[in-house]
Formats: sequence, structure tokens, C-alpha cells
Amino acid sequence: LGDSQGFRGDVDAAYQSRLQAAEEAAQAGETLFSTMAYMKATVALREQGRLRETITICQREIQRTESSGLPRGSVVGALLAIWAETLAELGNLEEAIDLAYQGVALTERGIDLAMRGWSYLCISRILFSAGDMTGAERIFQRVEATARDSNLPAWITSQVAAWQTRVWLAQGRLEAASDWAVQRRLDTGGDSKPLPELDFASLLDYVVLVRILIAKSRLDEANRLLPRLLEAAEAGGRTSKSIEILMLQALAYHAEGKTAQAMEALERALSLAKPLGFAGVFVDEGPPMERLLQAAAARGIAPDYCAQLLAAFTTATTSPQMAEPSVPPSSLDRRRSSAGGPPSLAPSRAEGLVEELSARELEVLQLIAEGLTNHEIASRLFVSLNTVKAHTRNIYGKLGVNSRTQAVARARTLGVLPSI
Repeated sequence: LGDSQGFRGDVDAAYQSRLQAAEEAAQAGETLFSTMAYMKATVALREQGRLRETITICQREIQRTESSGLPRGSVVGALLAIWAETLAELGNLEEAIDLAYQGVALTERGIDLAMRGWSYLCISRILFSAGDMTGAERIFQRVEATARDSNLPAWITSQVAAWQTRVWLAQGRLEAASDWAVQRRLDTGGDSKPLPELDFASLLDYVVLVRILIAKSRLDEANRLLPRLLEAAEAGGRTSKSIEILMLQALAYHAEGKTAQAMEALERALSLAKPLGFAGVFVDEGPPMERLLQAAAARGIAPDYCAQLLAAFTTATTSPQMAEPSVPPSSLDRRRSSAGGPPSLAPSRAEGLVEELSARELEVLQLIAEGLTNHEIASRLFVSLNTVKAHTRNIYGKLGVNSRTQAVARARTLGVLPSI
């Protein structure tokens, strides 16, 4: 029932059905089925824009699966991929890429093609956000190979094709993108596609079509279509998609020179996105959105949030592209709460520090104190070796030391870590 509601585009109803299924399966002692239902519930949560709740459930269900003795299979792989894609939306691309590849590795070893396909979708978006179009193309090739060898669900291949089209647009391959729209038989005229038919998949397609129309300067068509897409997204509780559509409205209006309408649409997008922590969806739009955010901030529209997003643009343009890591899947950090929340260690505020340690840095420091190697820390925290090394460098700098031993000793002297 949850799947049928989700495919229809009613994400709110899909979430409730999947949540009920998960709870009833858990009460019956069916851990695997409960975890599967929770995994599908996180898909709905992500569509609703409830990013932190999505991550919380992913973490909790992975830990629950492991503690119950179930093997790390496709369900855990899908949960990792969903967690990763949500992290990317929150602006944490480096950890997202690590988790996503681990998720893909697990789903590729399993037999559930839908979960494998979903992991491909998640990592495609992450690689796109990271600017790694070559990596995204490799994922598209995996999808094609899987589809040739097996019965990959059509809704997976169609969504992957939509992401392929976004990559083409980013690469300036407008003809290839236009050919996709023709093959999908998409149109923009009047009431040619009644609103009830804008289900989950077709709404995704039409949002990509709007991008093609904007790229081809067919702005009138884009602006006629966007309100209908927004209505469909809002009716189904699809807040994530509503934010994207409002951003496209802002971009289309701005391209037409309609500054007031552009600012109005952008302000609506920002008001939806700010309390939920969205970042990636804005940064993905590149320089046109950066200029719009600068204009919005100058007009006093959500200035703090605009500054935060503009800083994310700077980070995105200075970060190197990330290669596929070789970090193997491993157990979750057992110090995470049983509810799947963030680590219990809080940022350090000890006197004498050059700069306070973040929660993650304090977590790495604790593991250093426990004698774990960098490889073991990476495995424990589900991050890459490079990420651990970066955190370690930051810890050294903030503590004013040059070695692991000095870092632990200094942290204990300052009270950041408990004394032995």
C-alpha cells in the first residue's frame, strides 16, 4: 500500500503506511521486514524534506540489524545510500561519498534489484553535487549493465535517465538532453497532461524538462508549467521537490528580467528550506543561483541563511573531486545512541584551546586515545581514511601539538578527555 501511494505521488500517505508496516512487523518479531519497511519510510521522509529524521532512522535501523545478527545485505546497503544522499543535501559531501559507495557495494552483492537501483540513484545525485560527472557516468554504465543482465525495475531506469539528462545539461549537451525529452514524450502545452497524472515519476521528468526549457530560453513555457508542478508536489507532501521547483521558478523569472517575481519565488524556497537544513539543492544550481542568493541577501531576504548557502558555494568550488574510495563496509560506531542520533560527545569548549573541537573531531580524538589506527577509525566512523587524516590535522592544530601521543596528553591536561 505504501509503495502504491508513493508511486502515485502521495508521499504523506506512503510514509504513514510504511511506518505502520514497520511497527507491526517489529511487534511480530520480524526484524528484516520491519527494517525494509523503515527503509522505505526513509525514502518518504526524504521526499518530505525531513532530513535529520531520515538520517536518524537510517542509523538506528542499521544498528538494529547488526545487533540482531542479521547479515549486512541489500537493506543495509539501501539505508547507507539514503543516509549518504541526505548527508549530501545537508552539505557533507565527503562523508556522503564514502557511505554511498559502501551502500552500493552491499546492494550489488545482494539480489534485490530495486534496492540496488535506489543506491545507484542516491550515489548519482551525490557525484553530481560533487562535480564528479565522470564518476556519475560510471554509475550510469553500471545501471545499463544491470538492466541488460536482469529485470531492473523501469522506475529505476527512468529516474537514472533523468539524472543522466541533468549531467548532460551540466556538460552543455543540450541536444542530448532534448532527445531524452522527446523519447519520454514530454510536452508543455496547456492542459495536455492533467494534474492527477503527475505521479511520482512523471513529476521528476517534468522538473527536468523545465531545466531543458530554461536552458533553451523557452522561459514562457517553463513559467506556465512550473505552477502546475508545484501544485502537484505540494499536494503530495513532497517538500524537497517543492523547494527545487520554487528555485527553478526564481531562475526562470530572473532570466526573463522579472526580478520581483524571482525574489518572491526564492524567498518561498528559502522559507521552506531553512528550518530543514537544505544546502545541496541550492549549490547544485551553480552560479545562477549564487547570484540570486547574493541579490536576496542584499534585499534582506533570509540574510543569515543566504550567507550560509553562499559559503557552501565557496566550499564546493574549492573542494577537489572525490574518487571512489576503497573503505570496506564495517560496523557502525557503537557510541551512537540507540535511537540513531548523533554521537553523544559534544564539542569541546576547554580553556586553552586555539579553537574548540567539533563533535566529530572530539570523537576522532577519543578513538585515538583508545589506540585505534587511522584505518580503524575510518572503519568505525564510516568515513574515508583521508577524512580521518583531515580531522587529525585539525585536532593537532587546535591543540597545538604534532603527534597522536601529544594530542591525547594535551587533551587530558585541558580536560577535553578524562584523565586515566
